[in-house]
Amino acid sequence: MRPLLLSLLFLAGPALCQTKTEKRLTGLEKRVTKVEKRLVKLETGGGPAAAAPSAAPRLPASPIGVAFLKKKQVVGQEKLGIKLFLEFENTTNRKFFAFNGTLVFKDENGAVIWSRPYGHSEPLGAGERVEVSMGILSDQAREYLRFVRAKSVQVTLERQEVYGVE
Repeated sequence: MRPLLLSLLFLAGPALCQTKTEKRLTGLEKRVTKVEKRLVKLETGGGPAAAAPSAAPRLPASPIGVAFLKKKQVVGQEKLGIKLFLEFENTTNRKFFAFNGTLVFKDENGAVIWSRPYGHSEPLGAGERVEVSMGILSDQAREYLRFVRAKSVQVTLERQEVYGVE
């Protein structure tokens, strides 16, 4: 009986000597360990299936659609250029305050003519369209000549990031 009491005192001794802060930290560590175990079960599929969050629907991979409208040759006093007209469309039912990505222009054969980062910082409502124009000068000779030779141009907005109210 005596060895049993001594062993209980030996095991209970550290718990009695802990301060309030140490007890809180020990309890917190135990809760974190339990949460980690649950997370591992969910990640490996060992637990019940998690319900999809209904409050925030997922956005499609490309929430902003872009269409190439036309190109127009511009002649200045010293330089030549091409003015490109594009139309962006919000294909979702949410309002976006800004978006950005990389515009990739391709010719009729699918070869890349020009690629450039693009950012738009004006609000775009659900299903709304906005027309924008941008230019390329003959200073960028290779890209300029590719646009001149292209019979038809397709444009895509890749690596899209949209900014709206969650």
